Amino acid sequence: MTTIYKRNGQYEQHKPYCRRKTDCVNLTLNRLTVSQAAALCGVNRNTIGAWIRSGKIRADKIGRNYSIPAEELVFFLQSTGQKIPAELGGDRLTGPSFRSMRHCWHYFQDKVNLRTCEQCTVFQNRLDVCFTGKDSHPLVCNGQCQQCGYYRDVFYHRIQFIQQIAFPAAVYKDLYLWGGNRKWSELTGHPEAELVGLGIEKVCHPASLGEFISNDKKRALGNPQAPRFEDLYIRHATLGRSRVRIAVYPLEEPSGTWLLLAEAHREKSPFGRPGLDR
Repeated sequence: MTTIYKRNGQYEQHKPYCRRKTDCVNLTLNRLTVSQAAALCGVNRNTIGAWIRSGKIRADKIGRNYSIPAEELVFFLQSTGQKIPAELGGDRLTGPSFRSMRHCWHYFQDKVNLRTCEQCTVFQNRLDVCFTGKDSHPLVCNGQCQQCGYYRDVFYHRIQFIQQIAFPAAVYKDLYLWGGNRKWSELTGHPEAELVGLGIEKVCHPASLGEFISNDKKRALGNPQAPRFEDLYIRHATLGRSRVRIAVYPLEEPSGTWLLLAEAHREKSPFGRPGLDR
Protein backbone atom coordinates (compact mmCIF):
# COMPACT_ATOMS: atom_id res chain seq x y z
CA MET A 1 0.00 0.00 0.00
CA THR A 2 1.34 3.41 -0.98
CA THR A 3 0.90 6.33 1.39
CA ILE A 4 1.79 9.99 1.07
CA TYR A 5 3.24 12.12 3.82
CA LYS A 6 4.47 15.65 4.10
CA ARG A 7 7.98 16.36 5.38
CA ASN A 8 9.77 19.69 5.25
CA GLY A 9 7.03 21.06 3.04
CA GLN A 10 7.37 18.26 0.47
CA TYR A 11 5.07 15.31 -0.25
CA GLU A 12 6.86 11.99 -0.45
CA GLN A 13 5.77 8.42 -1.15
CA HIS A 14 6.58 5.71 1.33
CA LYS A 15 5.90 1.99 1.63
CA PRO A 16 4.50 0.58 3.81
CA TYR A 17 4.66 3.11 6.68
CA CYS A 18 5.36 6.80 7.18
CA ARG A 19 7.05 8.53 10.06
CA ARG A 20 4.08 10.49 11.35
CA LYS A 21 0.78 8.70 11.11
CA THR A 22 -1.22 11.91 11.26
CA ASP A 23 0.53 13.18 8.14
CA CYS A 24 -0.21 10.09 6.05
CA VAL A 25 -2.82 9.98 3.29
CA ASN A 26 -4.13 6.50 2.62
CA LEU A 27 -4.91 6.55 -1.09
CA THR A 28 -6.60 3.13 -1.01
CA LEU A 29 -9.33 4.19 1.42
CA ASN A 30 -10.04 7.65 0.00
CA ARG A 31 -10.59 8.99 3.53
CA LEU A 32 -8.70 11.78 5.22
CA THR A 33 -8.21 12.89 8.80
CA VAL A 34 -8.36 16.58 9.64
CA SER A 35 -4.57 16.67 9.89
CA GLN A 36 -4.16 15.03 6.48
CA ALA A 37 -6.61 17.43 4.84
CA ALA A 38 -4.86 20.39 6.44
CA ALA A 39 -1.45 19.20 5.21
CA LEU A 40 -2.72 18.74 1.66
CA CYS A 41 -4.42 22.15 1.57
CA GLY A 42 -1.59 24.01 3.28
CA VAL A 43 -3.85 25.29 6.07
CA ASN A 44 -4.10 24.55 9.78
CA ARG A 45 -6.43 22.09 11.47
CA ASN A 46 -8.70 24.86 12.75
CA THR A 47 -9.43 25.95 9.20
CA ILE A 48 -10.45 22.44 8.18
CA GLY A 49 -12.61 22.21 11.31
CA ALA A 50 -14.32 25.48 10.41
CA TRP A 51 -15.02 24.23 6.89
CA ILE A 52 -16.61 21.11 8.35
CA ARG A 53 -18.72 22.93 10.94
CA SER A 54 -20.00 25.39 8.33
CA GLY A 55 -21.03 22.55 5.99
CA LYS A 56 -18.56 23.48 3.27
CA ILE A 57 -17.01 20.04 3.68
CA ARG A 58 -19.02 17.07 4.86
CA ALA A 59 -17.32 14.64 7.20
CA ASP A 60 -18.36 11.63 9.23
CA LYS A 61 -17.73 11.83 12.94
CA ILE A 62 -16.16 8.67 14.33
CA GLY A 63 -15.87 8.99 18.08
CA ARG A 64 -14.23 12.38 18.70
CA ASN A 65 -12.58 12.59 15.29
CA TYR A 66 -13.72 13.47 11.79
CA SER A 67 -13.22 11.28 8.72
CA ILE A 68 -13.34 13.28 5.49
CA PRO A 69 -14.16 11.61 2.14
CA ALA A 70 -11.52 12.68 -0.38
CA GLU A 71 -14.33 13.44 -2.84
CA GLU A 72 -15.70 16.06 -0.44
CA LEU A 73 -12.39 17.89 -0.25
CA VAL A 74 -11.92 17.76 -4.04
CA PHE A 75 -15.47 19.07 -4.59
CA PHE A 76 -14.92 21.95 -2.18
CA LEU A 77 -11.56 22.95 -3.64
CA GLN A 78 -12.84 22.81 -7.22
CA SER A 79 -16.08 24.68 -6.48
CA THR A 80 -14.16 27.48 -4.74
CA GLY A 81 -11.49 27.77 -7.45
CA GLN A 82 -8.65 26.45 -5.30
CA LYS A 83 -5.86 24.23 -6.55
CA ILE A 84 -6.44 20.52 -6.13
CA PRO A 85 -3.30 18.72 -4.92
CA ALA A 86 -1.87 16.05 -7.20
CA GLU A 87 -2.25 13.55 -4.35
CA LEU A 88 -6.02 13.99 -4.73
CA GLY A 89 -5.90 13.59 -8.50
CA GLY A 90 -5.68 17.27 -9.35
CA ASP A 91 -3.26 16.57 -12.19
CA ARG A 92 -5.70 14.08 -13.72
CA LEU A 93 -9.03 15.80 -13.05
CA THR A 94 -10.70 16.68 -16.36
CA GLY A 95 -14.42 16.71 -15.60
CA PRO A 96 -16.70 17.96 -12.85
CA SER A 97 -16.35 16.72 -9.29
CA PHE A 98 -19.24 15.71 -7.04
CA ARG A 99 -20.01 15.45 -3.38
CA SER A 100 -19.31 12.05 -1.87
CA MET A 101 -21.88 9.26 -2.02
CA ARG A 102 -23.25 8.66 1.45
CA HIS A 103 -26.27 7.09 3.10
CA CYS A 104 -29.23 9.33 3.82
CA TRP A 105 -29.05 8.74 7.60
CA HIS A 106 -25.48 10.05 7.58
CA TYR A 107 -26.52 13.07 5.54
CA PHE A 108 -29.31 13.91 7.97
CA GLN A 109 -27.41 13.08 11.17
CA ASP A 110 -27.07 16.75 12.08
CA LYS A 111 -30.50 17.76 10.74
CA VAL A 112 -32.98 15.33 12.31
CA ASN A 113 -33.19 13.13 15.37
CA LEU A 114 -31.34 9.88 14.69
CA ARG A 115 -34.27 7.99 16.19
CA THR A 116 -36.39 9.22 13.28
CA CYS A 117 -34.03 7.62 10.78
CA GLU A 118 -33.87 4.43 12.84
CA GLN A 119 -37.61 4.01 12.32
CA CYS A 120 -37.23 4.08 8.54
CA THR A 121 -36.99 0.91 6.48
CA VAL A 122 -34.07 2.43 4.56
CA PHE A 123 -31.98 2.51 7.73
CA GLN A 124 -33.25 -0.83 9.01
CA ASN A 125 -32.36 -2.58 5.74
CA ARG A 126 -29.25 -0.46 5.10
CA LEU A 127 -30.38 0.43 1.57
CA ASP A 128 -27.62 2.17 -0.37
CA VAL A 129 -30.11 4.15 -2.46
CA CYS A 130 -33.03 5.24 -0.31
CA PHE A 131 -35.53 6.03 -3.05
CA THR A 132 -35.43 2.49 -4.43
CA GLY A 133 -37.52 1.42 -1.45
CA LYS A 134 -40.24 4.04 -1.55
CA ASP A 135 -42.73 2.02 -3.62
CA SER A 136 -42.50 -1.14 -1.53
CA HIS A 137 -41.78 0.14 1.98
CA PRO A 138 -43.14 3.00 4.10
CA LEU A 139 -40.49 5.69 4.48
CA VAL A 140 -40.17 8.25 7.26
CA CYS A 141 -39.75 11.04 4.70
CA ASN A 142 -42.52 12.14 2.33
CA GLY A 143 -40.90 10.47 -0.69
CA GLN A 144 -40.77 13.72 -2.69
CA CYS A 145 -37.22 13.16 -3.91
CA GLN A 146 -36.91 16.12 -6.27
CA GLN A 147 -37.58 18.44 -3.32
CA CYS A 148 -35.14 16.62 -1.05
CA GLY A 149 -31.79 18.27 -0.35
CA TYR A 150 -30.13 14.88 0.01
CA TYR A 151 -31.26 13.69 -3.42
CA ARG A 152 -30.25 16.94 -5.10
CA ASP A 153 -26.85 17.10 -3.38
CA VAL A 154 -25.86 13.47 -3.78
CA PHE A 155 -27.71 12.12 -6.82
CA TYR A 156 -29.22 14.81 -9.03
CA HIS A 157 -25.97 16.67 -9.77
CA ARG A 158 -24.55 13.43 -11.15
CA ILE A 159 -27.39 12.86 -13.62
CA GLN A 160 -28.68 16.34 -14.44
CA PHE A 161 -26.87 16.20 -17.79
CA ILE A 162 -29.85 14.21 -19.12
CA GLN A 163 -31.84 17.44 -19.16
CA GLN A 164 -29.62 18.59 -22.05
CA ILE A 165 -30.48 15.56 -24.21
CA ALA A 166 -33.08 16.17 -26.91
CA PHE A 167 -34.35 12.57 -26.87
CA PRO A 168 -36.03 10.61 -24.06
CA ALA A 169 -33.25 9.88 -21.56
CA ALA A 170 -33.07 8.29 -18.14
CA VAL A 171 -30.46 6.89 -15.74
CA TYR A 172 -31.00 3.60 -13.95
CA LYS A 173 -29.20 1.12 -11.72
CA ASP A 174 -30.27 -2.28 -10.41
CA LEU A 175 -33.58 -1.98 -12.30
CA TYR A 176 -34.58 1.30 -10.63
CA LEU A 177 -34.65 4.71 -12.29
CA TRP A 178 -32.57 7.46 -10.72
CA GLY A 179 -34.30 10.08 -12.84
CA GLY A 180 -35.41 10.99 -16.35
CA ASN A 181 -35.78 14.08 -18.50
CA ARG A 182 -38.98 15.72 -19.77
CA LYS A 183 -38.98 13.65 -22.98
CA TRP A 184 -38.74 10.42 -20.95
CA SER A 185 -41.64 11.63 -18.83
CA GLU A 186 -43.71 12.16 -21.98
CA LEU A 187 -42.73 8.74 -23.32
CA THR A 188 -43.81 6.89 -20.18
CA GLY A 189 -46.64 9.10 -18.96
CA HIS A 190 -45.10 9.54 -15.51
CA PRO A 191 -44.39 13.05 -14.17
CA GLU A 192 -40.67 13.75 -13.82
CA ALA A 193 -40.98 13.92 -10.05
CA GLU A 194 -42.35 10.35 -9.98
CA LEU A 195 -39.57 8.88 -12.11
CA VAL A 196 -37.08 8.86 -9.23
CA GLY A 197 -37.08 5.38 -7.71
CA LEU A 198 -39.54 4.00 -10.27
CA GLY A 199 -39.06 0.28 -10.85
CA ILE A 200 -38.20 -0.70 -14.41
CA GLU A 201 -41.26 -2.99 -14.44
CA LYS A 202 -43.45 0.15 -14.40
CA VAL A 203 -41.70 1.46 -17.51
CA CYS A 204 -41.02 -1.67 -19.52
CA HIS A 205 -44.09 -3.51 -20.81
CA PRO A 206 -44.49 -7.15 -19.65
CA ALA A 207 -43.99 -8.27 -23.25
CA SER A 208 -40.40 -6.98 -23.10
CA LEU A 209 -39.61 -6.99 -19.37
CA GLY A 210 -38.03 -10.44 -19.27
CA GLU A 211 -35.74 -9.61 -22.19
CA PHE A 212 -34.64 -6.35 -20.60
CA ILE A 213 -33.89 -7.97 -17.23
CA SER A 214 -31.90 -10.73 -18.94
CA ASN A 215 -29.83 -8.20 -20.88
CA ASP A 216 -29.34 -6.12 -17.72
CA LYS A 217 -27.80 -9.13 -15.98
CA LYS A 218 -25.45 -9.60 -18.93
CA ARG A 219 -24.41 -5.93 -18.77
CA ALA A 220 -23.80 -6.12 -15.03
CA LEU A 221 -21.54 -9.13 -15.54
CA GLY A 222 -19.66 -7.48 -18.39
CA ASN A 223 -20.91 -10.02 -20.91
CA PRO A 224 -19.80 -8.83 -24.38
CA GLN A 225 -22.95 -10.38 -25.85
CA ALA A 226 -25.15 -7.88 -24.02
CA PRO A 227 -26.79 -5.78 -26.77
CA ARG A 228 -26.21 -2.04 -26.94
CA PHE A 229 -29.55 -1.56 -28.73
CA GLU A 230 -32.86 -3.13 -27.78
CA ASP A 231 -36.26 -2.98 -29.48
CA LEU A 232 -38.72 -2.94 -26.61
CA TYR A 233 -42.29 -2.16 -25.70
CA ILE A 234 -42.53 0.73 -23.27
CA ARG A 235 -45.65 1.01 -21.15
CA HIS A 236 -47.31 4.41 -20.97
CA ALA A 237 -49.16 5.16 -17.75
CA THR A 238 -52.41 5.93 -19.61
CA LEU A 239 -51.96 5.23 -23.34
CA GLY A 240 -50.81 1.61 -23.28
CA ARG A 241 -47.67 0.31 -24.89
CA SER A 242 -45.43 1.74 -27.62
CA ARG A 243 -42.57 0.10 -29.46
CA VAL A 244 -39.28 1.99 -29.24
CA ARG A 245 -35.59 1.44 -29.74
CA ILE A 246 -33.50 1.79 -26.60
CA ALA A 247 -29.76 2.44 -26.53
CA VAL A 248 -27.94 1.59 -23.30
CA TYR A 249 -24.60 3.17 -22.33
CA PRO A 250 -22.53 2.64 -19.16
CA LEU A 251 -21.71 5.70 -17.06
CA GLU A 252 -18.43 6.17 -15.23
CA GLU A 253 -20.10 8.21 -12.51
CA PRO A 254 -22.07 7.12 -10.59
CA SER A 255 -20.47 3.69 -10.73
CA GLY A 256 -22.76 0.93 -11.96
CA THR A 257 -25.35 3.24 -13.52
CA TRP A 258 -26.59 3.13 -17.10
CA LEU A 259 -27.90 5.77 -19.48
CA LEU A 260 -31.03 4.89 -21.45
CA LEU A 261 -31.76 6.74 -24.68
CA ALA A 262 -35.05 6.07 -26.44
CA GLU A 263 -36.18 6.74 -29.99
CA ALA A 264 -39.90 7.26 -29.86
CA HIS A 265 -40.66 8.91 -33.21
CA ARG A 266 -40.66 7.83 -36.83
CA GLU A 267 -37.71 9.85 -38.04
CA LYS A 268 -34.00 9.38 -38.58
CA SER A 269 -32.57 7.57 -35.58
CA PRO A 270 -29.94 9.35 -33.44
CA PHE A 271 -28.22 5.97 -33.39
CA GLY A 272 -27.84 5.74 -37.18
CA ARG A 273 -30.74 3.32 -37.65
CA PRO A 274 -34.25 3.71 -39.13
CA GLY A 275 -36.93 4.94 -36.78
CA LEU A 276 -39.68 2.74 -35.40
CA ASP A 277 -43.41 3.29 -35.28
CA ARG A 278 -44.84 3.81 -31.86
